[in-house]
Amino acid sequence: MEQASNCYVLMTASSKEEEVCRFLNENEGIDAFSPKMEFYHRVADEIRLKTLFPGYIFVLTMLNQKEVDERFRHFPLKNTSFKELKYEGVSALKPEEKHILRMLLDEKRILRMSKGILLNKKLHVLEGPLTGMDEYIIKYDKHNRLATLNLTFLDQRWVVGVLCKENDR
Repeated sequence: MEQASNCYVLMTASSKEEEVCRFLNENEGIDAFSPKMEFYHRVADEIRLKTLFPGYIFVLTMLNQKEVDERFRHFPLKNTSFKELKYEGVSALKPEEKHILRMLLDEKRILRMSKGILLNKKLHVLEGPLTGMDEYIIKYDKHNRLATLNLTFLDQRWVVGVLCKENDR
């Protein structure tokens, strides 16, 4: 995520993120995306991608709030709607939330799986985007290979993929 851009958050139907992003990206000066995350699919025994925040779209632009409001008011797609997420009339993304997104997403806007080890029932991340963030991990689901972080974003806790080995030292 570029640092100089304003970042706006839109809510839409969870099956319509890509359609709305395609339309918005046809507009000059708008970079819309729906972040993805890698996760372990147990049945297929492989790493797959899924939407990180179903129903949410992020828009990076140099446009100010008034210009964005005007641009979003004229949305022509049928059977698809969205609403800008605002708190007290201002875009929803706070500077610390933008920082977390920049820190965890790669250049393709994917949250890659981290790799770690379980030591005395505590997860220690050895590589990946969660490296150095062990203190934020409040729960690890070994069965689904998911770590829950003590970080909220869009009023949700972050749940991220972590491949882990056990070591009973």
